[in-house]
Amino acid sequence: MQDQRCGECRRLLFKIEPGALSGALSIKCPRCKAHNTLRPQSPSPKRREHSQERDGRALRYAPSFQDKA
Repeated sequence: MQDQRCGECRRLLFKIEPGALSGALSIKCPRCKAHNTLRPQSPSPKRREHSQERDGRALRYAPSFQDKA
């Protein structure tokens, strides 16, 4: 469980399981009346690589970009 706290006064607003939030959530802090908006984290963009097992070794292929001239 993760604690979700107010961004202004740090009061505990609620506890949530990781990955449980699927949409945006707006909540008003009962202590300081600040509006807190939470959104699920998007995965960090990573370079796509394809791997293929061959002769006990992993060969990695990155997408190739060719100039169309």
